[in-house]
Amino acid sequence: AKNNSSRVITGISTYNVTPFEAGAYFNKIQCFCFDEQTLNPGEELDMPVFFYIDPEFALDATLVKLACADVSLHYTFFDTEEPKKMFVEFARDLKSYFKGDAQSPPPFTVPEGEEGIVKINDQVYKEVLRKGYDKDFIYPGCTAVVHVTGTVADTGKIFWSTKGGSPFQYKAGIGNVIAGWDEGCLGMSEGEVSKIHMSSTKGYGKQGNRSWDIPGHTNINFEIEVMAVR
Repeated sequence: AKNNSSRVITGISTYNVTPFEAGAYFNKIQCFCFDEQTLNPGEELDMPVFFYIDPEFALDATLVKLACADVSLHYTFFDTEEPKKMFVEFARDLKSYFKGDAQSPPPFTVPEGEEGIVKINDQVYKEVLRKGYDKDFIYPGCTAVVHVTGTVADTGKIFWSTKGGSPFQYKAGIGNVIAGWDEGCLGMSEGEVSKIHMSSTKGYGKQGNRSWDIPGHTNINFEIEVMAVR
């Protein structure tokens, strides 16, 4: 995206998927649209999105009938001037209220245990489940190859897992994944398995993640197994 105007623009993006029937199988892992983006005059910015399409897509009778072989992802970028921003937040809060979602961040419980608990900061803790090889540590800018299982802290519900499939790759320490994950994984070594406990603020925040049915203000955990560091 590029700001061709002469003023600073802060905006939020919304998306849709076509054909619309394919939307049920489209799942975003991380996206620039989870947060507002600010571009200075003339600034051009890459806006990454990580997603996967559920394999059940290929078996959907409606999509088979449509002979659908392609899925298109579209974004619309909205300039959030202050009145618009206030209205959007009010509408989101109202919808969240009627859904029964939490209206403020819940308490963050520090994981218990005398050994293997590492404090990253007040809102992120790492629980070491298996020590690594003490070499090839994750550092900012490296490519980390990991297996991941994400769970809701309160219920233990698994909302995403790569186990049984291909591992997930990302650039570490530069914001390509949510803050709690990024902060908790720095310093992990190849072979290490740790559970990253994070507050909702360091997770999906007020917005939650509708692709995985995670309400706003939800504490989450990610169990990370470091397969390789490149």
